[in-house]
Amino acid sequence: MTSDRYPEREAITYYPKNGDVIRISFRELRHQIDGFARGLVKLGLQKGEKLGIVVGRRYEYIVAYLGAVKPLPSVRCFINIDSIEKKGACLSLKELISSSDGGSELQSLENEIQPDDPAVIFFTSGSTGKWKAAVHSHSAIVECSISISEIHAQVNEGQPGCHQFVVHMYPVSGEALFAPVLTAGDRLVLPESVDVQTFLYTLQKERCTSTVLYPSYAFEIINLTEEHDLSSLKLALIGGNIIPRPVLEKLKTVLTPNIQNTFGMTEALFVTSHVPTDPVDGRVETVGRPFPHSEIKLVDENFQIVPVNTEGEICIRGPYIFKYYHDDEDKTSAAKTPTGWFKTGDVGVMMDDGRIRHLGRKDDCIKRDALKIYPIEIERHLIGHPTVKLCQVVAVPDEKFLNEVCLCVVPRPDAMCTEEEIMGILKEKLDKRRLPKHILFFDSFPTTESGKISRKRVAEMAVERLKL
Repeated sequence: MTSDRYPEREAITYYPKNGDVIRISFRELRHQIDGFARGLVKLGLQKGEKLGIVVGRRYEYIVAYLGAVKPLPSVRCFINIDSIEKKGACLSLKELISSSDGGSELQSLENEIQPDDPAVIFFTSGSTGKWKAAVHSHSAIVECSISISEIHAQVNEGQPGCHQFVVHMYPVSGEALFAPVLTAGDRLVLPESVDVQTFLYTLQKERCTSTVLYPSYAFEIINLTEEHDLSSLKLALIGGNIIPRPVLEKLKTVLTPNIQNTFGMTEALFVTSHVPTDPVDGRVETVGRPFPHSEIKLVDENFQIVPVNTEGEICIRGPYIFKYYHDDEDKTSAAKTPTGWFKTGDVGVMMDDGRIRHLGRKDDCIKRDALKIYPIEIERHLIGHPTVKLCQVVAVPDEKFLNEVCLCVVPRPDAMCTEEEIMGILKEKLDKRRLPKHILFFDSFPTTESGKISRKRVAEMAVERLKL
């Protein structure tokens, strides 16, 4: 066990919004996790019961997450908010951890756990804005963690790593960074604040070797003028949306040459990954190959495999796939086939070498008459432009073509961004049939609970502005 091998090694470096940095060793982390688990046993929670944990973007999230799966093979839900103080009949986290009873009962419960037992439900709104409750087994979490740790070990050439976690708590980023901490004795840096300045400060201060960031961070970082010493960084993973090549090329000079687009989701944890031998260009043009021990196929509307270099829906099967949607058999059967294939709803192309080029969500495709247009086809020419902070392409109603293309833009502060300038850029890059009919400017875009831009809400705002 990692805590036995490296008891005094620093496991977590926590930067609270207010107060001094908290540094926790593996010995102390193990003590808190076991104490939390014993506290649950003392409360009388039984196998199969649901548990809600109220905690924010704090290191206690990790204690609660890891402690809860020890005695409860069927933990149902974690609910995260900022306060962990005692309120009414609720116990505080400190009170629960301090429990010294229940050790023998905890060991008995641990022995009952089977690999395929439900371990946790991940609730997320994803890119759709609709909550999903995906149930994952213990084996899915463990196998994913082992595979991720192996990838990090290759990047760090066997040396201890330091992994920064600044994005909102969500399954894929969590597993990407918890895994090497738990299995290899690496260190996790967790800032409570999620602004870009804190991201860069902690990255430099703690000499982090890897990080996971949202696209919104990428767009801000490439336009910062101050310099930072980020020479320790060996790997930066970007997920949540497709990042165009021009932005990634700039990030390679600001952060690290090893920038990788990734593809993962609540129901499948990690779906694809790159390996150190992949060419740098391949890491930005594609999201990599299937994750170890998993299968990927691209299918048409009839669920038939499409040829290589042909657009199709990405379907996956393997040990990291969720078991089912909690209390929703219809939704589960619609998403998973009887043979275990999960239909992701994402569209991509499999290249000759097996890597996947991700095009976007199937539902985001704009069908303009007989023409299919994916937002990234247009957005990639504007993201990273000096006058454009953010942009989203959405479908709006049209009498002639049923749907038309609307480009929504958030200009950079103090930038003179005009419709004529934007259209001039796109006319040089796109076939005229793919040019947007409407261009709208906004101060900001709404986001989902998981921090992603809500394309659905942006489309609704566009329709309101256009009075369609």
